[in-house]
Amino acid sequence: MYDYDSVKYIEVLNYYLGMDHRTESFDLSKTEDLKQALELAVGAYRDYFHYESTLAEMVEDFDESLEHFDTITWVNMTRAHKKTDSLAVACAASLSTAYNNFVDFSDKARDYLSVLLKIILTAPNATQEEILGDAYNISPKEINNLLEELYDSLSDAEYKYAIPDNLKVFLEVLKEQWADLALPKS
Repeated sequence: MYDYDSVKYIEVLNYYLGMDHRTESFDLSKTEDLKQALELAVGAYRDYFHYESTLAEMVEDFDESLEHFDTITWVNMTRAHKKTDSLAVACAASLSTAYNNFVDFSDKARDYLSVLLKIILTAPNATQEEILGDAYNISPKEINNLLEELYDSLSDAEYKYAIPDNLKVFLEVLKEQWADLALPKS
């Protein structure tokens, strides 16, 4: 991911465009890097899940439009392609492909976020408090179910485009979901 040419190109972009993109991998043994990694992982997951949800809605809306405005195509799409509008079929197929790709993309981001959360939850209480606002005592047997519940609740939380705002929403949902698991402050 951080090959020499890419690093140099990122450094040029950072310099000329005033950006601050990382050119080094995260050292997850350092609290500050873990904190930054979480912020980006939450942002990525929230963005990609938002795109997945938007595309799911578009797939549904387009299907309904075809049902009402191009009924012949709609009833024949899966059984008689010769009786369909090829552009409508291409649009439906491309929307479906895009949706499926974003499902995979958001799943990939969610998996990475889950790994980071597991690392954070095994860190010392002070590190957890610094990153999450609270420390939690969660057994390895419980973590996957708790993460599922967290992601379900997060899917209903308001989406924000800005990375820090998404992290704030994420931490609020996490704090609410896991309130009874929080340890006393150290």
